[in-house]
Amino acid sequence: MRKSFLLIMIFLILISVGLIIFTTWKLKAKHKTLTGKYKNMSGATYVGSQECKKCHERKYLEWKATLHAKIMQDVKENPMAILGDFSHPQVQGFKKDLIEYALGSKWRQQYLIKEGDTYYTLPVQYNIWENTWEVAERKDWFKECAGCHATGVDLTKKTFKEPGVGCEACHGPGSNHVEAMPGYEITTIINPARLTPLASAQLCGSCHSIGKDKAGHPYPSQYLSIRGAGNLYNYFSVDNQKTNPQAFWPSGEAKVPYGEYNDWLMSAHAQAGITCTNCHFIHESKIKVGQIGLPPTQTRQIGDNLCKSCHQTTENRMVHRIHTFGSCIECHMPKIVKITKGRSYELRSHSFNFLSPELTIRFGAGNFDRQPNSCSGCHYHKKTNLLDLVEFLDAAKKGDMPLPFSAHRRPERWGW
Repeated sequence: MRKSFLLIMIFLILISVGLIIFTTWKLKAKHKTLTGKYKNMSGATYVGSQECKKCHERKYLEWKATLHAKIMQDVKENPMAILGDFSHPQVQGFKKDLIEYALGSKWRQQYLIKEGDTYYTLPVQYNIWENTWEVAERKDWFKECAGCHATGVDLTKKTFKEPGVGCEACHGPGSNHVEAMPGYEITTIINPARLTPLASAQLCGSCHSIGKDKAGHPYPSQYLSIRGAGNLYNYFSVDNQKTNPQAFWPSGEAKVPYGEYNDWLMSAHAQAGITCTNCHFIHESKIKVGQIGLPPTQTRQIGDNLCKSCHQTTENRMVHRIHTFGSCIECHMPKIVKITKGRSYELRSHSFNFLSPELTIRFGAGNFDRQPNSCSGCHYHKKTNLLDLVEFLDAAKKGDMPLPFSAHRRPERWGW
């Protein structure tokens, strides 16, 4: 009995060893077929997001549902991408069947038509939230917009690899990565998570910024193919309140869309190395516990939950006692940018500075539209006096809340 048991054990051991040898041989044989060509990104060209999907299908499908993927859509492939009603009297002079691409899907939508070898935007735009049309500037798309609405743009040939902000817009041209030598998969593509904080932020800032490149484009045309590898400042002049006062509030924050990077540069977050992807995800499908759906701004958590995931020591004292039920972002990321003419301020500051009512008094002569502030963003509907708001803040700093005499003025004010 014991002899039979030993024979069985020996047989099983031999079978196991044989399987290990066979499996190792097969893996080595397979590895030999993965020859590859490249060790780095030198000379890489664009291959398109569909090529990335072959290996990264999950990430591709997550990205496909984001605003980046929908910033520019081919209306011949997807006619439903056109959100505006072209039977409206205001746009009946424009033929819908001439439209090649739709730009935008959240706030507003513009439309591209082709004339000769280039594209132009129609001189009207559809405001999605208001369901209205308004006159817009007719733009040469390659000159004014292409680099931030399409991937793999070639300004010389006036071509692009794909519409929208595709995989390679952030990860760089992927041809070498597709044919990488075994073991060099990492060095043949850009991964923002492996970059320094500034280099990572520059990837986003190449589109989410206000400025000009050396050729006069409002996007860094020569930087596009080396995002993450090169320095944005060698190709692009990032504006600020001094160099372009029309695009910035007197306090320094951007007053026109796409100035998030400009704001971020003046923030404590930038100094601490807190970048865009610390707060925002680019492709993700995970839903947090207690969170319904994904935030429209693609933040990793909603509202205060995101702020307090780092700022855990904030206490309800002094200024923070004013609104214990309030929101971090209403004070430190007030809405100061308008997207369309018909709506109020919609986009938030990314300097993360509290904009005191004193700024409106000092720079705006008391006019919110000349210099916004954090408090009036909510209190404008109550017509709250700016001096009262300043006094509330001072009283909070002094621990004199909740009824500072100076802020409430004298009893005669109330008719007593």
